[in-house]
Amino acid sequence: MELTPDFLHTATESYKAEIRAVDFAEDEVREETRKEINQWAAAATNNLISEILPEGSLTDLSRFVLTNAIYFKGAWETRFPKSLTEDHKFHRLDGADPVDIPFMTLPGTSELFVSYNAAMSRYSMCVFLPDEDDGQHAMVSTLAEVGGSLLDHVPRHRSGVRKLLLPKLKLSFFCRLAQVLRGPGLREAFTEEAADLSGIVDKSVCNVRLDEVFHKAVIEVNEEGTVAAACAAVIGRKKKCAMRLEFITDHPFAFYIVEEVSGAVVFAGHVLDPSSSQ
Repeated sequence: MELTPDFLHTATESYKAEIRAVDFAEDEVREETRKEINQWAAAATNNLISEILPEGSLTDLSRFVLTNAIYFKGAWETRFPKSLTEDHKFHRLDGADPVDIPFMTLPGTSELFVSYNAAMSRYSMCVFLPDEDDGQHAMVSTLAEVGGSLLDHVPRHRSGVRKLLLPKLKLSFFCRLAQVLRGPGLREAFTEEAADLSGIVDKSVCNVRLDEVFHKAVIEVNEEGTVAAACAAVIGRKKKCAMRLEFITDHPFAFYIVEEVSGAVVFAGHVLDPSSSQ
């Protein structure tokens, strides 16, 4: 299967992507390819994400895998003293009993604006805290309804606070996104009938559709700063309607020679033994 010249140019020139050809028809090659992609994901995320493609995610109908990854590491402009980290209760959204979580503390003249150091000065962590313990859904809905950039909801001036407490975090998330993406309306790309990925692969070469999208994210927040990584893999597969079936006439068959305009049968016959001229 050959990718279109426009896609190859964009992928390599604009995104500096590496492109390799593999044979998805062979079981051993598929498994080796899956492991190689997972090794790439681990290297690209400094081992925060060791696997993006689970076992069995590639099949003999798979035709391409598009992957990307991002890795972020930033130290706080003002680090949280480890000596001040201590457990406090965190009130959960589901109303269950609070849990004891290590909270980092910045005392005194800290600011309600958690920035990273000069090396990552263009970045900061924005934390939106609702007034009520159970106000998370309402707050997120309000942010979505108001629209605009997220930074429109961030105070323009830094505000001094008496004390800033932030829980230490180490979270990971993994999901299959195909069903999620169909919800907002991205349906055609996954269908046998309507999918048009001709920008990637010419239909005359191979007619394909999206099969599955995997996404994994990991974030760790501690006294030193933040480490985060995310990786996604998009798998395209050959449409069933485009599969080339084997048609082997190795037993008796009938044939008809038809004039296509009128549909008239000009010759007809049965072949019972092609070794005989009768």
